Amino acid sequence: RNDQRAAVQQRTCCKPVMAHFARALQRCSKIAGVAATSVATATFCDAAINKKDFTPLVVARNDKIGANVHKVTLAFPDPSDTLGMTCAGMLMVEGEKRDGSGKIARPYTPVTRDDTVGRMELVVKDYPGVGNVSSHVCSRKVGDTLRVKGCFTKIKVEANKWKRVGMVAGGSGLTPCLQVAEELLSLPGDTTKIDLIFCNKNEGDIFLKDHLDALAAKHDRFTVKYCVDKPLGMFWSWTGGLTGYVDADMVKAHLPPPSEGNIVMVCGPPPMYKAICGPKKFEKGKPPKQGPIDGVFKALGYTEAMCFKF
Repeated sequence: RNDQRAAVQQRTCCKPVMAHFARALQRCSKIAGVAATSVATATFCDAAINKKDFTPLVVARNDKIGANVHKVTLAFPDPSDTLGMTCAGMLMVEGEKRDGSGKIARPYTPVTRDDTVGRMELVVKDYPGVGNVSSHVCSRKVGDTLRVKGCFTKIKVEANKWKRVGMVAGGSGLTPCLQVAEELLSLPGDTTKIDLIFCNKNEGDIFLKDHLDALAAKHDRFTVKYCVDKPLGMFWSWTGGLTGYVDADMVKAHLPPPSEGNIVMVCGPPPMYKAICGPKKFEKGKPPKQGPIDGVFKALGYTEAMCFKF
């Protein structure tokens, strides 16, 4: 028994060190352009959750950070676990349908980095009277659980994969764009220029503005422009804010042009996809496909290879 107890203690003590080694190995593999060993990936990247089953995670915090916007912190079962998500990726969160007819799952993107230890954070915008999972997530209290499954890679982000990246994010569609931006800005040797247009109904709906402005101040290769449907204040345009829906003039002024090595990314509500890049293609029982390019981007000459729809 003493030998068994000692072995357990040794594994427990070594786990944080091994987890740190595995995360370092992953980072080095990105720089070197090679894959990390399957042992490190299997042991630590999916330690907190897995792709097959929904895992209950305890809500550690639920902070309101904007108009109907919540930042929900979920604790991992083991405080030394990491999410280990490959950027850009997402996970599925399960919740109750608003009408009480059963459960449904929706994709969300964590705003914490993939190597954050012991927890992850989701920023979720509630749509009162309309949302299902969003309302379920935002209403959770400390000590409640959320059932999560993943992680699933959407598009792989690597150093200098693109020359320039343009992004149009609407509301909570900011989170995958922020994930990509922070990943590129963290990669040693990366020189990608990143331009973001963040769209909301009015100034009061803008969230994580301090965080975005801090990124722009720290990194001269990252810029952010804020666009609102109808500004509340008369000085909005004087501060550099954009007004109206994203159109061809805004894209030409603030996003990279259609060119080899450039890519534009979009995440937002269905009307935004339709107007800017065309909707994704959905087939029952299958993962969504990118679908043909349309809207403003097509009119400006972007090709399907130059556009990614989250």
